[in-house]
Amino acid sequence: MLLKRIKAQHFKTYQHLDLDLTVPAGDERPIILIGGANGGGKTTLFEAIYGGLYGLKVKTARDFEMLLNASVTDRSKTQIVLELHFAGKVLQQEQQYILKRTYMLNPAQQPVESVTLNMDGNLFTYGSAMAARERLRAEAEVNKIIKANLPQELSRYFLFDAMESGNLLKQDQLNRVIRENIENVMGFQKYAQLAHGAELLVQQHTASRLELDKEREEYHKLTVAKHTLEETIRRHEERLAQCRRYAVEHHDTYRQLQAGMDAEETLTQKIKTVQGQMQTTLERQRSYREGVDSFVRSLETHVGLPQLHQAFRAEIGLVLQSQAQQDEQRDQQLSPDVLDRLLQQVVRYLDEQQALAAPLDTADLRRYLLAGQPAPDAPNPYAYLDPAEVRALTALLHSSFSNPFPPLAAQQVELTEALAGLNQQQEQIEGYKAQISGHDYTLLKAYEQNEGEIKQLEGALKVHRDDLKRLSERIHQFDIQVDNDPDPRLEALQKLPTFFREVANTLLRTKKQQIETQMLHDLNLNLVAYQGVIERVELSEELRDLAFRLYHTAGNEIYLDQLNTASKQVVVQCLLKALHEFGDYDPPVMIDTVMGVLDERSRATMLESYFPRVSHQTILLSSDSEIRLGDDLERIRPFLARTYTLVRDKQNQCTDVVEGYFGQHPSHQ
Repeated sequence: MLLKRIKAQHFKTYQHLDLDLTVPAGDERPIILIGGANGGGKTTLFEAIYGGLYGLKVKTARDFEMLLNASVTDRSKTQIVLELHFAGKVLQQEQQYILKRTYMLNPAQQPVESVTLNMDGNLFTYGSAMAARERLRAEAEVNKIIKANLPQELSRYFLFDAMESGNLLKQDQLNRVIRENIENVMGFQKYAQLAHGAELLVQQHTASRLELDKEREEYHKLTVAKHTLEETIRRHEERLAQCRRYAVEHHDTYRQLQAGMDAEETLTQKIKTVQGQMQTTLERQRSYREGVDSFVRSLETHVGLPQLHQAFRAEIGLVLQSQAQQDEQRDQQLSPDVLDRLLQQVVRYLDEQQALAAPLDTADLRRYLLAGQPAPDAPNPYAYLDPAEVRALTALLHSSFSNPFPPLAAQQVELTEALAGLNQQQEQIEGYKAQISGHDYTLLKAYEQNEGEIKQLEGALKVHRDDLKRLSERIHQFDIQVDNDPDPRLEALQKLPTFFREVANTLLRTKKQQIETQMLHDLNLNLVAYQGVIERVELSEELRDLAFRLYHTAGNEIYLDQLNTASKQVVVQCLLKALHEFGDYDPPVMIDTVMGVLDERSRATMLESYFPRVSHQTILLSSDSEIRLGDDLERIRPFLARTYTLVRDKQNQCTDVVEGYFGQHPSHQ
């Protein structure tokens, strides 16, 4: 597999990234050196390549916002795009791939994904908008192609952070890490799984052949108990691995706190940052509650009235039209009070003008005028409505409605996630405060409890494994009983577990000497503490008890657990090189924080002897304090295919890429 180009749009610190990663054919110049200051975008570039291969975790709108470049203004219509160009072999034929992943928010503010894989002109596409069945089928096809080049579960062995790999090797875990690397990268683990599956088949077939119901029931109970115990052991092993990782991650802090070390200024800033995050969450909660209260208080307005408006719009129009006609006719009529005032004024005027020959009967005149006013065309069927009711109907007819519930529902999802972290944030603050005061009893207690849990789990695992051994022996007695009756199918099934384990061990023995020879050469070259004095490297021949040992030319064993952190890092990186060469896959190697914890002598050795030979394509992400200008750069100059520097633009909140390594152009670009 060869990476050729990485493109990214609006991903974290990158607005527009288009980086050529090709290396010339052959192994003469396999290194692409990418420099950048801390916070300049090196790890983000690493994440872009990893995310391009295996996808980003974007489950909520907040996940999308956190991955979107900070300088984007119209965030609701912007896409995050990762596009990876690479070449790989399928059935010994080289194929060219373009893998493109696009993420955006739909109108409901939910993240959606679209994936397109172009394999030599053949397109495979799937996305959130597809029907579930079709999407699963298309996604499986794409994942199958990616897995053929580099399975995700193996990627951490070839795309890794040297500092983190160094952290994993603290305490007494080096042999375990080496065993996991060999089992996974060399493909041995699948044979152990096949052997386990074959054992289950044997047990099922044996149960069906037992003649007596009582024996069959007992056998069934034993096999169920065995499966339950195996599951318990698996859970304990997973929890033990978590506890050990916690111990590794917090070991230095624990020791520093014990020695009274602290970093008051940094911790104070962390407290302010966490408090700010908590305050923002509480403000969002207050705003959300106000919105909900307003929505509940006006529920009729937001829910009932729109429905009422829609259902009775025509009827309300008829009511208002009839009422308007009645009002118009009423406006043409004089009320009795108005008529009386007019009559009094007319009589007074005629009297003043002496225009009356005889006294005028105002009552007769009033009746005459009232009788002469126009009568309504038809009776008003809505006369019972008072003016306030008519005004309310008029307002309802001409109102426009909007439903604030969907935005509130979206806020509620994000707010629930943020509120769930408040307790943890408060615990962080208390922990930081305790460290500032020099009395971080919380962290110390948690670390010690974790150590106690490790011992408890190790003890429980020992007991469970002993119980499992006894159960297996009891089940085997039934197997012997059934064996007395010839059954070709059972005999074949019984051979399968042993067969699969033997296949794995045979493969291990086949590659054992190659791995030992390669590592002996590389360790004598790169392991400064024992440079040139390692006589042999021994890898055991049984996968079940896989062990790894080094021996000095003087004959004594060099105990891995007693190596310092830098030496352990070198051992594991030399192992990865051997696995890369003899494993089932041929991926590039990408290393972030390349020097990890290496000392001065180890740095020079790795630059001259390790990085140029670890892979046919090696991408190094380094600050100028790791691979330094001058001697460090000169050591790897002959092996450089391309050099870039990531330059952070703080004002525009983005990273630009320029050719050369911190202003120097040592490559043959």
